[in-house]
Amino acid sequence: MTPRFSRLRSRRRFLAGLGAGVTAVSAWGLSPLITSGEVPRDRPRIVGHRGAEGLAPPNTRAGVRRALEVGVDGVELDIRETADGELLLFHDPVLDWDSSGTGWVQNTDWDDIRGSEIDGEPLIRLSEALELIADADRELSLYAELKEGGYTDQVLETVADYGLLDRLTVISFSAEAIKPAQEAGIPTGLVGSAPTPWLTDDAAAAGADIAFAHYAPHALPRFVRDTQEEGLTAGVWKLIDTEQTIRDAIEAGADIVVTNYPDKALEILENH
Repeated sequence: MTPRFSRLRSRRRFLAGLGAGVTAVSAWGLSPLITSGEVPRDRPRIVGHRGAEGLAPPNTRAGVRRALEVGVDGVELDIRETADGELLLFHDPVLDWDSSGTGWVQNTDWDDIRGSEIDGEPLIRLSEALELIADADRELSLYAELKEGGYTDQVLETVADYGLLDRLTVISFSAEAIKPAQEAGIPTGLVGSAPTPWLTDDAAAAGADIAFAHYAPHALPRFVRDTQEEGLTAGVWKLIDTEQTIRDAIEAGADIVVTNYPDKALEILENH
């Protein structure tokens, strides 16, 4: 990788993260954290984001293993389809952005991706992660995030091959991507960014069981309350990586907490 490309990639990732943060902050401002000091009686499910991204490379065998080691209730994994129809665990549409591979995932065959790495760990297909989950000594839920539509049925078939359909929830930013899962009777979740009332409305309109939003100070309790009153499960994801923000999400009463550091979340629950 050339120094110039490395700088461009870092800048792109910085701007992507900044945009998500600005969206939430511009809507609600930098309000104080909740910090009531009280953990709800109903324990939230702790889910490792992309395996356990803060503890091991994301969407890899190492990430799933680390999530299992710390004792998560479930793992969230990003799924994309390659040019030859393989189901790849990867977040970005372009391999260059976060791996040693090159090209658009959807335009690249698995044989050309095989051997590429992310932070020293090889990229893997969904089937390899399912092996780990199926072989675990306890039941682990799987939240499969589909980055696009068009391959939902293939995901369902692959998960079924490992006997894990009863542990599967299909989630996506796209309402269309989750429709085939709903038709098959699989739980679904609609993912959004800022915790707005519109996200709850969109999730309900899409027939989803869960609405997932980023953490935003002071706005989260209302999102959780509105979502639960709508009869949906309230999930919080990604922007909860510090002990304080994870604690805040738990205190707000979220049903599902998806974090890069599930070890911190589990420790908070254990200490209460």
